[in-house]
Amino acid sequence: MIFDGSFSTFGDSLVVGSIGPVFLAIWRTKPTRELFEVQQRELAHAVKRNPGHVAFLCVVEPTADAPEQAVRDASAAMISSHGKNLAACACVIEGTGFRAAITRTVLGGMALVARNAAPTRFFERVALASAWLGEQLGSPQAPRLAEQVELARGRLSTR
Repeated sequence: MIFDGSFSTFGDSLVVGSIGPVFLAIWRTKPTRELFEVQQRELAHAVKRNPGHVAFLCVVEPTADAPEQAVRDASAAMISSHGKNLAACACVIEGTGFRAAITRTVLGGMALVARNAAPTRFFERVALASAWLGEQLGSPQAPRLAEQVELARGRLSTR
């Protein structure tokens, strides 16, 4: 994997970008429709450039409230729409306690029902998601992915 670390930041809410074959979105605040559309558009560009070889890593920080139902529905449709052109999808719901755990469980159940062509899993930590994505992409450099995610997260922290 080549970790180029090219990112775009949208206020204090969202950072998106590519880390080699991984398209990354980090949410610090509740996703709005407008910012979701940025994520959707950028993921589509990444998948179009390298169909079947791009994975999606979405990180939802503990400070981000859940999106409205319309955005949740659009998120599921976004993943499904790429079919086999998306290699894998990992979503990290950060946080501890009942709320974060139940969110991961509910989303995992929804992913099973949606039957996405891309393998999809939900995690509580970036390191776990990075390791899984490394396996899905056949890359041993998962620790570097986790490091790059933290650098991208820093883009939101310093604004």
